[in-house]
Amino acid sequence: MDKEKMNYFDYLTLAEKEYSILLKKHPELEKLSKRELEVFSKLLSDKTQAEIAEELFITSSSVHFHCKNIYKKLGITSRMQILIRYKDL
Repeated sequence: MDKEKMNYFDYLTLAEKEYSILLKKHPELEKLSKRELEVFSKLLSDKTQAEIAEELFITSSSVHFHCKNIYKKLGITSRMQILIRYKDL
């Protein structure tokens, strides 16, 4: 698809395809809520929790709360484990 000619529905279709591909590779990510997925994607960067909070327009304590839930759902204990396990993303 030509990005210049893509409309809202084209972007939704593309996002759904990308999400399906992601879940085939990492089915455990389906356990995460929409907001947890947003936080998870930011955790793959070098951003601090405070920067993630600012970017997502939530508090730092909310980011911390989501991180705890993400770690529990994925069976990990640290951000480093996220970076190691999901380095291919």
